[in-house]
Amino acid sequence: MQCEEIGMSLRVLRSHGWSITALAREFGLNWRTVKREVESEEPRHYPERAKPTALTPAQLAHVQRRLEVCPGIRGTIVHGELVVDYGYQGSYPTFARQLRRLRPALVVDPEIRFETAPGHQAQADWAHLGLWPLGERLVQLYGMVAILGYSRKPAFRFATDLTRQTTLDKLVWCLHDLGGVPFETLTDRDPAFCIGQTADGKAILSAEWVDLCSVLDMVPKACRPYRAQTKGKVERMVRELKEGFLPWLTGQVMPQQPTLADYDRFAQRWVEEVVCQRRHRTTGKVVGEAWEEERGLLHPLPARVLARLEVPPLTVVTGSGPDPEQRRLGERVEVRDLAEYEEAWG
Repeated sequence: MQCEEIGMSLRVLRSHGWSITALAREFGLNWRTVKREVESEEPRHYPERAKPTALTPAQLAHVQRRLEVCPGIRGTIVHGELVVDYGYQGSYPTFARQLRRLRPALVVDPEIRFETAPGHQAQADWAHLGLWPLGERLVQLYGMVAILGYSRKPAFRFATDLTRQTTLDKLVWCLHDLGGVPFETLTDRDPAFCIGQTADGKAILSAEWVDLCSVLDMVPKACRPYRAQTKGKVERMVRELKEGFLPWLTGQVMPQQPTLADYDRFAQRWVEEVVCQRRHRTTGKVVGEAWEEERGLLHPLPARVLARLEVPPLTVVTGSGPDPEQRRLGERVEVRDLAEYEEAWG
């Protein structure tokens, strides 16, 4: 039987003269099952099926903590943490079905994607990341996101303002991290790139942006207004930065007074350890392998452009996150009676 409601319906209809055969045909059940149900004095109870991949209380508490801190965290991240730190044996699809019940809301990917040839296009945009520690205080942190259209290799640089000079400088460093300059770079109509539009809606690019593209031998492009799907690759990576990198960052050992360079190094480490190892669902290629194919078609940045920038190139520091055993020890809290503290303080 499927549920107690069906059993009740069978007994009621049987009392109104329905035959066993008619009931079996109506509910799509075997006649023997219907006969056992209508002849029993009370609803039949079936034992609950074993759930070997169900979350244990400790695993469930970890998932709830992660969702509370980072509601948009990707399921693959939480699944990986459960496997490494809590010995979870279930597959990701099995875990995802349980995660959906804990977090029913899902974000839909951009609807339209445009594929480009290797070395042809990069897309760039700012990501607003909220308040994060910088030095001794909390500041609004922004991330410049650039991504190659063919390989989907991303690069990130962080800043505390969105001025035109900062925007252009961070974009240049992102291109440096990507391995070179593509044929064109697509941006939105941010004031750092565009200062207005013509009567027919075409973007008027800022002089500084046009001059920089001329030096880099790169074509500047601006997407149409209110058409975020045009640059869906970078929009997707902005979301990935918020839902993938920031939750990953919360599990790393951060300096007591982090600098922008620290955030840059962590981001590049995350790209190398996580993003480049991933097989992209649209292209079907491993991001790192596709990047090795694409980077040979990018032309290098002029040395004079890099020389005028203040921030030196990044040196990625490899390493692992916090020790799983230490993490588990930190989750065990001893609850003591308040009287003991009153006695200790006299």
